[in-house]
Amino acid sequence: MLSKFLERQVELFTNDEDTELKSPIQLQYFLLESEEQETVELIGEKVYGIEIVKKESDGSLESEWVRNLTCCRESARSVLDKLADHQVTPITLLDIVDDMLAQ
Repeated sequence: MLSKFLERQVELFTNDEDTELKSPIQLQYFLLESEEQETVELIGEKVYGIEIVKKESDGSLESEWVRNLTCCRESARSVLDKLADHQVTPITLLDIVDDMLAQ
């Protein structure tokens, strides 16, 4: 079973200096929690991931998630906070997480 917890929310507006937005958007950062079902050594253990949801003012939604990122809740929260601090969007989530893990 997958549980989803809203951890951070970021509002981006058209008048923000760092953005080139045509309309305001909202980014929601969720911590995902589930039990591992595939890796034999970890079956039944809690694993954590991240989902980012982008909501635009016209009602459109975009989302992307990474499951089974780590077995440590605090590590997942740390990654989530970095993503939110840098306003990472769903379209770049997988590339950014891949780059973070490569370091």
